[in-house]
Amino acid sequence: MRFLLALPFRALLVLLLGALCFAGGPSLALAQTTPLQTGADASPSWQYTVRPGDTLIALAQRYLRDPAQWPIIQRDNHVANPRRIPPGTVLLFPVGLLREQPSSAQLVQAFGAVRWRAQASAAWQVAKPGQTLVAGAQVQAPEDGSAVIELANGTRLALQPGSMLSLDTLSLYADGLMADTRLRLQQGQLEIRDNPKRLPNQNLRILTPSAQAVVRGTQFRVSASARATREETLAGAVDLQAAGAQVRVNAGLGSLARAGQAPLPPVRLLSAPDVSAMPTLFEQLPLRFPLPEQAGAASWFGQILAENDPAHVLLQKTGSGKTLNFADLPNGRYVLRLRAVDAQGLQGLDASHAFTVFARPFFPMLTTPVAGATVRTARPVLGWSTVLDVARTQVQLAVSADFTHPLFDVQAHGAQWTPPTDLPAGALFWRAASLDAQGQQGPWSPPQTFKYVPGPGPADLSRAAMRFDADHLLLTLPPAPAGQHYVLVLSDHADLQPALAQVQSPGGALTLPRPSSGKRYLGARLVDDSDGTQGPPVIQVIDVPARYPYLWLLLIPLLPVL
Repeated sequence: MRFLLALPFRALLVLLLGALCFAGGPSLALAQTTPLQTGADASPSWQYTVRPGDTLIALAQRYLRDPAQWPIIQRDNHVANPRRIPPGTVLLFPVGLLREQPSSAQLVQAFGAVRWRAQASAAWQVAKPGQTLVAGAQVQAPEDGSAVIELANGTRLALQPGSMLSLDTLSLYADGLMADTRLRLQQGQLEIRDNPKRLPNQNLRILTPSAQAVVRGTQFRVSASARATREETLAGAVDLQAAGAQVRVNAGLGSLARAGQAPLPPVRLLSAPDVSAMPTLFEQLPLRFPLPEQAGAASWFGQILAENDPAHVLLQKTGSGKTLNFADLPNGRYVLRLRAVDAQGLQGLDASHAFTVFARPFFPMLTTPVAGATVRTARPVLGWSTVLDVARTQVQLAVSADFTHPLFDVQAHGAQWTPPTDLPAGALFWRAASLDAQGQQGPWSPPQTFKYVPGPGPADLSRAAMRFDADHLLLTLPPAPAGQHYVLVLSDHADLQPALAQVQSPGGALTLPRPSSGKRYLGARLVDDSDGTQGPPVIQVIDVPARYPYLWLLLIPLLPVL
């Protein structure tokens, strides 16, 4: 108590403000400070450099709410003569004594279903770019949306997906020469590029549910949840304060303040990951980014940005596997922003990887022949799956996987196509791509291969010998080609149905039952021993002689009787 009584009035005021801040619950305040401030909770002060002819009374009349309070400025700044102040002297004016005027912010960009409201009790409205935001306004970005807010001094606040921000205070002092801004990040993540014009006397505070800090840098990230606040400094320094303790977080470091606990000692942010091996072209979905090996990486944080608008966060995801997957994106050019995340949840430095999506219209699945199949017909049917909203299918068939000189390059309607001429024997490659109604072709399907092995040719009966005995038709056939055998069918009809007799043999002497006399049909074809593939039938017409051609001579003696 004796210690408190010995303190000057301004120091007591500082302590009381700090006590009120902590009594209201843990928070994070990010603010630029002046040399006279004694702690993170101190109210900001305006720094003024004395010019020739300035007096404290004149300055008080110009800038103070109550000009009669100029003695406070004299006392706190140890000014000997209020009417004669050496030019160049730096005077500090407590913000509480200065004239105040409202400032505003602007919603520069809004992506997705971003909402805003003028105050906490008002109804939510759809946010639109160009929207003016005054003190008390709130902005909410959904999980699939983001927003960019610009303060009067050019500070840019990138509100990340799933975040909510309140603009508690937007104030100008000393005819606009000083700004005091207090923002409350209620949840989510905020990326700040502060005061790019390097204007003096610009004070920014950001409150979160679990800590408080003083910003001495210009670029940093803050993420907030009910349990913890994480701060990562990219440029400058931040004093992170919670539970009565404070740590200095310099550029390249980060710290964590859990609710009700002191901040952890700052640690080095993980370096930007190596993204050189990631694919640059995606022709099918989902997008799969292979993650590099990196010491200290417990998980990964990735965002997909539009290439021509890096503020537009299209998708974001945290993953801990070997790949980071994103479900869907339209055709276009994008950038993956990737960060390694350590065991404390602190996000490391950014790595950017440009890539292109060219996946629509989707290519069909190749169904027939199946991959690696052997076909025996010279003109096989090529079949594929049906894809919605596809007008035609481009089909290529080649003898090499690079398709530099395709045998066929045709557009087909429907879901199948048959080559108009015989294919060459050997390995063949084919692929297909979809075309929409406007003729826009999508990516090629992965090539698929099959092997064409010609089936047996026609049977050569030119060297066959045929004779009849009383009960049999006797055939002598040349040996069938290696790996093949004959199938012979004897029938009364040219289509060989029904069969009077059927026999199989690799060649040599064959015996069939002798048919009755008259015109008959003998069909012969070669068949592959390995898979039963049949060659084309060769059909010959045979005249079967009568079994006893001279039997009628026995009837001559009986003619007189008849």
